[in-house]
Amino acid sequence: MSGALSGIKIIEMASYVTGPFASQLLADMGAAVIKIEEPKRGDPFRGWGERNYAATFCSLNRNKKSVALDLRTEEGRDVVLELAKNADALIQNFRPGVMEKYGLGYEMIKEINPKIVYCSISGFGPRGPYRNMPGYDTIGQARSGILSLVTDPGKPQGMGISFSDHLTGMYACYGVLAALMNRMLTGEGQHVETSLLRASVSFVSENAARFFETGHVPRRKHRTTTAGVFAFEDRDGLPFVLHMSSPDKFWLGLFDVVGKPEWAQDARLNNRKGRVENYDLLVEQLTPIFRSGRRDEWLKRLIEKDVPAAPINTLDEVFADPQVKTYGFPIEVEHPKMGKVKLVGNAVDMSRTPPSIDSPPPILGEHTEEILNSLGYDAAALASLRNKGVI
Repeated sequence: MSGALSGIKIIEMASYVTGPFASQLLADMGAAVIKIEEPKRGDPFRGWGERNYAATFCSLNRNKKSVALDLRTEEGRDVVLELAKNADALIQNFRPGVMEKYGLGYEMIKEINPKIVYCSISGFGPRGPYRNMPGYDTIGQARSGILSLVTDPGKPQGMGISFSDHLTGMYACYGVLAALMNRMLTGEGQHVETSLLRASVSFVSENAARFFETGHVPRRKHRTTTAGVFAFEDRDGLPFVLHMSSPDKFWLGLFDVVGKPEWAQDARLNNRKGRVENYDLLVEQLTPIFRSGRRDEWLKRLIEKDVPAAPINTLDEVFADPQVKTYGFPIEVEHPKMGKVKLVGNAVDMSRTPPSIDSPPPILGEHTEEILNSLGYDAAALASLRNKGVI
């Protein structure tokens, strides 16, 4: 069965997370993605594990073909230009100005392929005072305000996940898809741009709107309080959460489970405004109650009352979860050198053109000869490029 993007050809000139994640999402949908990598070294994430095939790299590069190519050489540039002539999209995440230095910026590529969708991802965008600064995930989280909303200001900590990086990759994918749709309607390509900071600031729109309205600076506790979000531990220290939101039925169920049905008549707790104002009181009262029992039993009783509750799962618990198993996660793919490789599947399902994982993340330069042969390079030409260190 063909994917939704079968027939779409994409050049990926990107490393680390943002660009590779964007193109992997497109590859899962059937797009043919050619990943251009530096000879010998490749995507830096390759070196984070054994045998130049790190788990971090694997999580971002399935369903792609790898071509090893030195962009600093004229011959390497010529190969990219040949590929770009028939490409539908190009995704790059170099700092602003680097692709222009290589002679591969949007205006250069547009001259040979006016219909191309050219996606540029950077730390801060092509303009502004931060243009040339290095942009990394935690920097995007911190400057955008995301980190201030998820960490305790009295004891700030970084996240245990590259949140802004992945978020930026999703926005880039979104922009590429919209541009491809517009090209189908108008016949014209365009330049798509996003950055770590721009994407991350865009994502905090809910809290930003509240700030614009009230002038008050939101913190992590603001949302937990207004949304009725609680975290508790049981007698064994096993953590779980409640997300009570506003429906009264959730609260009535909670009060019943903890043996406090009279709270439903308490003026401090029988309406949303009172519960928000008395959030700390609820934490104080509920903490010892939940510590008196076991998590599994509490969750069973809460869920029976339709109360939104869940364990704070570690990843071993996630992939043992029966609901996650129904998604078919993890997915195993066979690699000629690495054997079976486990990967998390795509987040989307589609009835007619579902995403698929057809090939494992490639070995560095695994498809160089195949792709260059398709461009007309013969054995002698390939040998010459290899001797010069171009491939």
